[in-house]
Amino acid sequence: MTSFAEADEILTSRRFAQESKHESAPLVGGTVLVLDGPAHLHRRRLLAPLMSRTALAGYDSVVAATVDSCVRAHADDLVPLGRSVFLQLAASMIGLGELGARTPRLLALLGPLLEAVTVEWSTRSHEVVLAEGLAAREALVSEFPRFSEGTSLAAIMAEHPGEWDDEAAVREVVLFLAASTLNNAALLVHTVDELSRHPVPDTRLPDALAETLRLYPPTVALLRRALEDVTLRDGRLVRAGDHVAVDLHAANRDPAVFGADADEFRPGRAVAGRARPWGLTFGSGPHLCLGRAVVTGTAVTPGVHLRILARLRELGVRPDPDRPPVLAPTAQRRHDSYPILLL
Repeated sequence: MTSFAEADEILTSRRFAQESKHESAPLVGGTVLVLDGPAHLHRRRLLAPLMSRTALAGYDSVVAATVDSCVRAHADDLVPLGRSVFLQLAASMIGLGELGARTPRLLALLGPLLEAVTVEWSTRSHEVVLAEGLAAREALVSEFPRFSEGTSLAAIMAEHPGEWDDEAAVREVVLFLAASTLNNAALLVHTVDELSRHPVPDTRLPDALAETLRLYPPTVALLRRALEDVTLRDGRLVRAGDHVAVDLHAANRDPAVFGADADEFRPGRAVAGRARPWGLTFGSGPHLCLGRAVVTGTAVTPGVHLRILARLRELGVRPDPDRPPVLAPTAQRRHDSYPILLL
């Protein structure tokens, strides 16, 4: 499905079931990402405190306290720099405590974990990718204990021991670790890259972030299965049992919603109907991304990306013209390396 209207209708309909992440199930199966129906709603309600205003303000404080040390450690490449910053946020959210000197080790484990969580789109041997990811998962479990303090995933798990067994708990941790770092770091790189070609004043950074989110959704497609015969509003019939792929890249560039220049980076563009400026990047309906407010912010907190972008702009961030970026071996549009220069 490539039109915004069809994509949005399918994602919001309860007549379609979640059908993504089968191959990466050893890492994220049974998590809030892939549960459906009442079980999914129940899990979301349990995890809701992680996205409260108080929690969001805490993540912002974590980023503010650690961004400069991450810049010093990775001043020449935006990919490890971004992942390091968001690792600190993820550690706070999960309950891994302050990482400090443990950051490089967790960063090393993060690479194979992230590729395995998105193995469906990898261009490498999927068997090898999964084996590497599972080995990194075992190292994560043995080297990074969880502390059930404050508002954290570990604390929620401790309060609801019947909800997660040991295996399910590890998978939920892997999901939160991957979602907090992979997508956020990729977004940071895409935003800096676009702004290097299309600069905007600081006051327009929220618009630039939303436009980058629209143009670079974190996954290739969201998969759904029809639970019954469904006739969409435009007359298209989807038979019971049919699998549909919602093409986020195409839906987010639908000229009927985002204008004739939908393929271009134009922050602050007008959008039609009920569409948000970032399109369907966070999904829609029951499976709307739980962590959206971490990125887009709220009336109280502006979102961690704006804080990081503002600091990088103060430091004069720009692409290094002598070292080209390196794309990751995946159908997803993200980087393994994005060399930068700072003041």
